[in-house]
Amino acid sequence: MLGIKTEGGGFAPLVFENVVDTYPGGVIVNVTGYNPPADGFIPEGTLIGRNTTTGIGVIVTNPASPGTNVKLLGLSYRPVKAEDNALVGVVISGTARIDALPATEKAAAAAIATALPRITLV
Repeated sequence: MLGIKTEGGGFAPLVFENVVDTYPGGVIVNVTGYNPPADGFIPEGTLIGRNTTTGIGVIVTNPASPGTNVKLLGLSYRPVKAEDNALVGVVISGTARIDALPATEKAAAAAIATALPRITLV
């Protein structure tokens, strides 16, 4: 067919089975120091926190110790391009599939379940 161009070859796994509530308006995330996957996107289901001093969002790699002045918010709602001042939607309540989470979140699923009690991991 002429004029139709397909890109990519696959699909993203379904992370959220049910989204009950999101952080209003999302959060601007500082990606300084974050090493995104090869595609350059912050994956869906990435653990997001907010610096309580500046109000800027951060990507949290260890839910047990998120960092100084960092409050955990939830998991990213959709994949977002990892660029300066990226606006990320954050799920604060719902049901997420452990098998579909990014590798770092999958490894820390028990700690995430404790830190974010309003998100059920199945």
